[in-house]
Amino acid sequence: MNDSSSSFGGDAPVPSDVAVANASYPFSFTGQSGEYFRIWIVNMLLTLVTLGFYTPWARVRTRRYFHANTHLDGHAFDYLAKPINIFWGYLIVLFVVGGYYAAGLFNPVFTIPFFLLYVFGGPWVVYKAMRFKAHNTSYRNVRFQFHGTVGDAYVIYLGLAILIPFTGGLIIPYWIMKQKEYFYKNLSFGGRKFDFTPQAGEYYVAYIVAAVIVAGIYGMVLLGFFATAIVGAGSGALEGSEMPPVLVAGIMTALYIPIMLGMVFVQIYVYVTLFNYNLDRLLVQQTAFKSSLKIGKFYWISLTNILATVFSFGLLAPWAAIRKTRYVAESVELSHPETGFGDFVVRAGEEQSAIGDAAADMFEMDIGW
Repeated sequence: MNDSSSSFGGDAPVPSDVAVANASYPFSFTGQSGEYFRIWIVNMLLTLVTLGFYTPWARVRTRRYFHANTHLDGHAFDYLAKPINIFWGYLIVLFVVGGYYAAGLFNPVFTIPFFLLYVFGGPWVVYKAMRFKAHNTSYRNVRFQFHGTVGDAYVIYLGLAILIPFTGGLIIPYWIMKQKEYFYKNLSFGGRKFDFTPQAGEYYVAYIVAAVIVAGIYGMVLLGFFATAIVGAGSGALEGSEMPPVLVAGIMTALYIPIMLGMVFVQIYVYVTLFNYNLDRLLVQQTAFKSSLKIGKFYWISLTNILATVFSFGLLAPWAAIRKTRYVAESVELSHPETGFGDFVVRAGEEQSAIGDAAADMFEMDIGW
């Protein structure tokens, strides 16, 4: 290791022939289903009573709870946003979406201005939301910051999106990679910028495998459908009657279930594969990230969460959210030289601009994503 690696903790220079051991700093999550249920049910009731206008306050309460229960090296994260900033973002969305549907009731032509506002204002909204989320997330009183530009947001979220139909969708994996790159490469922690070096090939491999799985699922379902149709036609010809409606419904359900199970698996496969890959390519000077999410386990958690939420009419949604968050958090860890992580955080806080924080509090907003 070269001498520059010792600059984090302010220690004496380490000779290049002396190896500096890295220590692992795993994340942990201490949230409890019962605690979050009380927050969730109050949020739901107040949102209903206020016809949705309490949503920004509900979202801030939820994020603060999850941040406060996410720990790294014995310290919790903080969410510092003010609900009023999210409220202004909600009003903008309400104006655009509400205006679009209201205009459509009179004449479809009237919806064009709202559609254009949505298309050409979308990248700006994404840019503002990323700045807002980064600025209002902190660790040990040190805020994150986002340094991306509006111009880059338009190139990625509008320019590349326009190319999707002209490329037959083949640009989508690259487009998604550029979105991740736009966020991570412009993120910093107390002035220490993140480095993110993805390869488009890894994204294409993930999506090609997903496409093959989807094709296989639909292929097997179609074979099952045709086999059922042939058997049904044969039995109907022998008996001189059609198949009972109950039997038909049962067969269709049996064919539909594999599609749903398969599509959930495909989503989990892409998410876990790229999540692990992205963190492996992420670096903050000497601090490296590692994720050990397992596709099978995450699929089981996600699938049982969906079933529990549906069959409990939504009452187990808080339990599902806590369960999923705990698994994801506890699957991620940082790797940093064992002497210097605390100093790294302290020095990052010393380099952070208090003036910049105040300006962001005044002018930033979010749309509640």
